[in-house]
Amino acid sequence: MRSDTPSLVQLAALVAVVDEGGFDAAGFALGVSTSAVSQRIRALESTMGHVLVARSTPPRATSAGEAVLAAARQVVALVDSLAPAVDAPIRSVLPVAVGADALGTWLSGVIEEAADWDDVVLRVRVEDQDIGHQALARGDVLGALSSLPTAQTGCTATPLGKMRYVPVVSQRLAARHLSADGTLDLTTCPVLTFGAADELQHRVLRAWCEEHDEEANPPTHMIGAQDGFVTGLRAGLGWGCIHELLLGALPDVDDLVRIPGLPMLDVDLHWHRWATELPVLDRFSAAVEAAAARALRPF
Repeated sequence: MRSDTPSLVQLAALVAVVDEGGFDAAGFALGVSTSAVSQRIRALESTMGHVLVARSTPPRATSAGEAVLAAARQVVALVDSLAPAVDAPIRSVLPVAVGADALGTWLSGVIEEAADWDDVVLRVRVEDQDIGHQALARGDVLGALSSLPTAQTGCTATPLGKMRYVPVVSQRLAARHLSADGTLDLTTCPVLTFGAADELQHRVLRAWCEEHDEEANPPTHMIGAQDGFVTGLRAGLGWGCIHELLLGALPDVDDLVRIPGLPMLDVDLHWHRWATELPVLDRFSAAVEAAAARALRPF
C-alpha cells in the first residue's frame, strides 16, 4: 500500500471518533485502546496533510475533516456490507438525519421496522427539514430528510410528498390578543418556534403581514422538543404551526384552535442519500419511501 493512502482502520477511527463523541468511546466501539485510536487519527492526518479532528469536547471534524469523513463513512459502510454472514452478524452503523415532526408521526413505522434488523445499528439525528441536507454534506449521515429538491454531488434526492402544517393557538392566548374586529391580533400575539432553524411560523406571519399591509415583531419563544412544543402551545406560550398528523393524534385538542385567516402550510419533503449502493442504506431508503407514500400528501 502506498504510504499516502489512508488505511481502512484509520478511516474507521475517524468515523468512530465523530460518531461516538470521543476517543475513549471510539476505542470501546472499535475494540481497541484510546491510544490506538489517537495513533490512527494522527496517522490519517499525516497522510492527508491536514488536521481532521478538532480536539474539543466532544471532538468535531474540521472543515478538511468533513470532506474526508464523508468518503470515510461510505468506505466503512461498504466494507461492513461485504462482511460474511455469521451466527452473530456484524452490525453496520447507519446514521441518518430526520425532522422531529416526521419522527413523531409517519416515520415511526420505519423505526419499528428497523428494530427487526439484526445487522444495523441505527443512529438518528433530529434535524429540521430545512437543514437536514447539511448533515449529509458534512458527512455526518448517509441519508437525510430535506425540503430541498436538488441533490448534492455524489448523492441522490427522491421526492416523498408534502407535510401539511396547521397554524394553531390556544383559546386562552387568543382571548388575550384580540384585535378590534374580534380576530387574533398577530402583530402582538407571541410566537412559539421549535428551534433556530424553524422558519414555519415566521414564514406564515410574513405572508399575513404582506397581505394585510401590517408590520409585526411579536415576542418569539422557543422550545426545542416536540412534546415541549405541544405543551407550550397548549399553555398559551405562543401560537405555532403543528403537523396535521400530530394534531390529529393529540387527545382533547379543544384547547387548540386553528387560527382564522391563516392558510395551512405545505412543506415539500425529499429523501437525500449517498448514491453509493449500500444494502442497509438501500433498505432504510425503501422503507422511508414506502412510509411517505402511505402518509404524506402527494406533490
